Amino acid sequence: MKPLWFGPVDRPLFGWLHVPEGGSARGGVLLSPTLGIEEVNARYAYRRLADRLAEAGFAVLRFDYDGTGDSAGEGDEPGRVAAALASIRTALELVQGLGLGRVGVVGLRMGATLAAEVLGSGPTVVDDLVLWDPCASGRSLLREQSALWKFARGAESAGDGSIETAGLVYAKDTVDSLSECAIANGQGPMADRVLVLMRSGRAGDRRMNERLSMPHVVRRAVDGQEELVDVQPDAAKVPDATITSIIEWLAEAAPSTPTASIDADAIGRTHAVIPLSDGVTIEERAVSLGPRGLFGIMTTRYVPEEEAHGTIGPTVGQLPTVFFSNAGVIDHVGPARLWVQLSRLWAQAGFRALRFDLSGLGDSPVRAGRPGLEALSPDGLQDMTDVLDAVIGEDRTNAVLVGLCSGAMYALEEGATNKVRGVCAINPILTINLPEPKQGTAPDSGAESGGREVSGGMKSWVRKMPAYDQINRLVQRLPSSAWWIINRVAVETTPAERLSKVVDAGVNVFVIAGTDEGRWLRGGEGRTFRQMESTGRFRMEIIPALEHTLFERRTREIAAGMLTDHLTANFGSSSQRG
Repeated sequence: MKPLWFGPVDRPLFGWLHVPEGGSARGGVLLSPTLGIEEVNARYAYRRLADRLAEAGFAVLRFDYDGTGDSAGEGDEPGRVAAALASIRTALELVQGLGLGRVGVVGLRMGATLAAEVLGSGPTVVDDLVLWDPCASGRSLLREQSALWKFARGAESAGDGSIETAGLVYAKDTVDSLSECAIANGQGPMADRVLVLMRSGRAGDRRMNERLSMPHVVRRAVDGQEELVDVQPDAAKVPDATITSIIEWLAEAAPSTPTASIDADAIGRTHAVIPLSDGVTIEERAVSLGPRGLFGIMTTRYVPEEEAHGTIGPTVGQLPTVFFSNAGVIDHVGPARLWVQLSRLWAQAGFRALRFDLSGLGDSPVRAGRPGLEALSPDGLQDMTDVLDAVIGEDRTNAVLVGLCSGAMYALEEGATNKVRGVCAINPILTINLPEPKQGTAPDSGAESGGREVSGGMKSWVRKMPAYDQINRLVQRLPSSAWWIINRVAVETTPAERLSKVVDAGVNVFVIAGTDEGRWLRGGEGRTFRQMESTGRFRMEIIPALEHTLFERRTREIAAGMLTDHLTANFGSSSQRG
């Protein structure tokens, strides 16, 4: 698969082109994504679908709408719905331009609704359309997602017509426009063939059903949707049976042999030059990192081609390179797209920012013998080392690592081992153990095997206790005073000791935590925390009611402001290096 930017030069869209081995295809397929937390959950499923379609002989484009993912723009700008519809049209033009003859579109949830809006009126321009668990309307999506968020957070309506959901706030004009989008709109056939995949047990909206009661529309029930989009990202499961049914249906009408060859290198652009609102221009490039080709996007302040060095390596005297890793299973875009926003903001100030995926997550390859989509992987630390080696070489003193949750734990461990310049850790989980590689897994073909151990977590006798997971959740609710005993009886290395190890290595450590997470981190170790603070290299800020995954806007913006202030104050001058 090939990363690429396409569409308007000054406001490019980002996507991935999956081409069959050998470069010849028998048809083209466009994958139209859903919105919000559903899109986060479904990203890996779309990657799986695209990979398998390519294996079946199709060229596939998956992409991010304007203002989402790695595409240009911001999610809170006006005209979001019009921008999404325009993005679909632009992406469809690229697929049609491949000259493969037969073209299909697959839309999941709101992606199906938006695709139907584009294809629903006027002449038929695609051969096949798959409406995968479609939202009857944008109004129904907003109602479902806002209800789930209110239940989870106890949030109240903003009063200005906007709607907040997990990781995304829809402005009033977006709410109004999205509410008008519906499968029932339009009069045309949408495609020569249409497959509607509805959740088992759901009859569907009456107006949508009437719109889809056409002879060329096939309707089937599928299972597994709740486990894909109605859960937290770390619990999402790829519905392989549904993916198989989509591929088989598309293959039924496709030619049995390739219709054209594709020169993937000639399609799209390898980098994006993006003008920002304040007049500064940044550049983003897709990079392949380390012996396993981990995926990342490097963001820098734009330098004209004739002045560029043409390398991802460091430049003498430059500000630090900031590294953003995965937060659990959330890909390199970051929680609520925060890594994209901070990368572009900090690049304006002269920092280089790399957001990347560990192996088996996001768009990075899966290691041999690994299942992929692991929030905690025995290979995570080796991946971190490979990325640092690829970008800055052996001198780690000009690297700043940023991570959330498991990504914060990886950053702290890597920071202590490699003595990086700084670590910014948000809600780090420091009482866990990385899983050991399963027996019987195939050896990794890379330069080194993974499996570096983390110095901490619960002691082995605790992990072997019956119902350990339930006991662990109960323990997390205990008061701070009780943690003094727990840390000495059940924990191999206390969170305070693990943090102190990083500070003692000469690393500048900044921790942002919610109320509960801060209590677990301190765990009755106030003296150790005071000692770290006295070095001038440690700081911890508590944000009351901070949502652990940063999906809530108010506290996420507070955390982002703290991170920006800390970065510029501590690393904003290259003369501070040393």
